[in-house]
Amino acid sequence: MKIYFFSPFCLLRPTTNRIFDMRLCDGLAGNGANIAIIHPYTYMKENISCKDIYKSYGVKERFSVRMLYTPLFELSGKYFTFSVLVTAFTITTLRIIAVNIGGVNNVIILSRDIKVVLPALILKKIFGRLFRVRIVLIVPEIRPGKLYHWAVRNVDGLCANVSSASDQLITKYNIKPENIFLLLAPVPDYKNDISKAEARKIIGYNSSTPLIVYTGKVGLGVQELFYILDAAEILRDYHFMFTGGRQSAVEYFRKLCSERKLYNITFTGFFNNSTFVRNYQLAADVLVSYYTRADHTVEHSYPQKINEYMSTFNPVVTPNFAATRDVINENNAIFVEPENPVSLAQGIKKAIEDKEHSAKIAKQAYLDVQQLAFEKVTKRILQYLETLN
Repeated sequence: MKIYFFSPFCLLRPTTNRIFDMRLCDGLAGNGANIAIIHPYTYMKENISCKDIYKSYGVKERFSVRMLYTPLFELSGKYFTFSVLVTAFTITTLRIIAVNIGGVNNVIILSRDIKVVLPALILKKIFGRLFRVRIVLIVPEIRPGKLYHWAVRNVDGLCANVSSASDQLITKYNIKPENIFLLLAPVPDYKNDISKAEARKIIGYNSSTPLIVYTGKVGLGVQELFYILDAAEILRDYHFMFTGGRQSAVEYFRKLCSERKLYNITFTGFFNNSTFVRNYQLAADVLVSYYTRADHTVEHSYPQKINEYMSTFNPVVTPNFAATRDVINENNAIFVEPENPVSLAQGIKKAIEDKEHSAKIAKQAYLDVQQLAFEKVTKRILQYLETLN
């Protein structure tokens, strides 16, 4: 079996979706899969070097990473980007077919994006059974639109992130349950985690003030950040740290905090080495995931960081949304009301003050997430891919 992962993202910027794609390929390669990830080039001011890709993503296996020389820029228009990606991946699909003549029945194209698998889907529609390449689409969330509906009905398999998405694929699109694999946001198998004290030394935190950490998207339009800032204003005796973010976004939030006289907040900025973020997760007293309806489809979106948090032995504070119920419950997390900074502050305070309860749920969270390590999940994915005809 040859697996080609079509990524719609330029890998020269190790952010959340790209990290997931690389880790998934790493896990598949670690289980013996012959895999190549193919991605477009996009010029971005903060691009890392191609030679640093494996190190920046912290992958263990040396699977093939191929970059398409596409004329894309960070602010390229939607329609231009669409046409460039479709053209580039049409050529890529034809090359894959040419390279694998006589063995296309052993080829699988895996992706999270309809645009990049559209050429393969059209070929499949035209040639039917003669086109033996199998196409599997990762579904982070259910999206509207005729193209999306057509795509999910015509791929060979689907990887749904959570069961709420899987259920809707079955009921709304009449997908057979056996054609859907449940991902549940797998995480790396952190076998060599350091202690909280060591992590704090690495990040330079030597205060006895309780440390509240958020490792997620730091952007100007991310609404959840403003709720966490409001909670930090209530909990001025705690220190809040945010990792990630472009320089412009970090400067904006630092200025905002200064204007609001919030001196208990630190923004680290973006790390080219994505593995360094783990130190902040391990150093925390409390880890916060507070995504909102303004930022996500809360019925289907499961933030990758939640499972990473659960693997740290630190308590997690988060809203109780439908998408998280496959993994998160009252025995392994502290639930707070969504879009309510007072409730968020109360949950964080409970996590700090009730140490016995926090230790109990943190331990349970660690146990619950062990079956979701990439190594184990990707082994099950390969078994699932073998069943697709």
